Amino acid sequence: MKRNKAKEEQTNKKGFKMKPLSKKKRIIFSAVWGVIAILAISTAFFFKQKQQQEPAVASYDAVTIKKADDLIFNGSVAAQNVEEFYFDQTKGQVSDILVSNNQEISADTVVLVYQNETVQDQITEQQQTLDKLTLAVNNAQENLDNTYTKKQNIQNSLNEALSKFNNTDADSMEGKAIRQEEQAKMDQYKEAISSQEEVISQAQQAIDSANLDLSTSTQNIELAKNKITTNVAATTDGTAIVEPKGKTNASVPVIKILGKDTIIKALVSEYDYRHLATDQAVEIQLLNSNKKIAGTITEVSILPESTATEGTATAQSNVANYSFKVKPSENLQYGYSCQIYVPVNELRIPEKAILNEEDKQYVFVYSKGTVKKQPILSENRDGVFVVTEGLKEKDRIISNPSQDLKDGQEVMVN
Repeated sequence: MKRNKAKEEQTNKKGFKMKPLSKKKRIIFSAVWGVIAILAISTAFFFKQKQQQEPAVASYDAVTIKKADDLIFNGSVAAQNVEEFYFDQTKGQVSDILVSNNQEISADTVVLVYQNETVQDQITEQQQTLDKLTLAVNNAQENLDNTYTKKQNIQNSLNEALSKFNNTDADSMEGKAIRQEEQAKMDQYKEAISSQEEVISQAQQAIDSANLDLSTSTQNIELAKNKITTNVAATTDGTAIVEPKGKTNASVPVIKILGKDTIIKALVSEYDYRHLATDQAVEIQLLNSNKKIAGTITEVSILPESTATEGTATAQSNVANYSFKVKPSENLQYGYSCQIYVPVNELRIPEKAILNEEDKQYVFVYSKGTVKKQPILSENRDGVFVVTEGLKEKDRIISNPSQDLKDGQEVMVN
């Protein structure tokens, strides 16, 4: 008997011996576990029945309203003001370039000198004409002087005849004859003076014409002399870029002056054109350093700059591109590549989220497990629906509302 009892003794994990339960205790434990099992089954059945009796909470997709992402454009830094000097054959040949490549210059600096040999030949010819005109003027002047001298001689004769006429006795027969003779002379002299006045007038016109021709020829020679050597000066401060082959090639600028102020040039397609406007603030990121600076759009072209082909070989369409310029808040190195970030201040929502009822638009705004039917105003902008009234940033709306969704309804969102 003692031996069997020893066999029934058990040892726990720590080496302590445990005595087996009595028959009475085993019956009690069995009854307790039975009651627990019955309660568990009853509880599960109760909740199952309750779930079958209560309607299920509808589940929908929800999106958070936020502003559209910035538009990003690739750009490059260029001089804001560029002055170019091309070969001008009317000025002759480029005889000298007075600036060097990459030289910093100021406005009014002479950069090019032209020498015109053709004009020199023309001046030689004009000088011969000038000499002839000078001789013509001298001859006309001499002729005019002679006409005045002749008039004065006639006037002297008239005065002498008048004096003799006045000093002769008018009562004597001899005096009367002398007076009659002198009167005839005076009438003749007066007629001669009148004729000489006409000669003087013609001589004066001749000399005026000769002087005018001489003056015009002199001015032409002076102008021509100024064209023999022509100096060309810059009108702005900047850096000179010299291209020697431009001295004989009119398609290449001999000298290009790059202004110190810089601008960023970029292109925008017709799809994003409406988002750009002059005086609009943007952000510029330099690609070589990730440096970000502020900028302002200064110009948006109204005419397309170029076209790019989109689509497959079987279905292609031309997309218009427009140039625009951005003024950075600080001057940058010519040629640097950068990206321009243009903010798009639009709250965009899915088209399916909008319910149209009696010419009014609604969405369901989700908050804390329920939805609210919210009237809104929206616009279709090139296929994108933009909210203009009724929603704000960070609002959550149901993106796929059903027709039976009600204001204030409890929902689950994904």
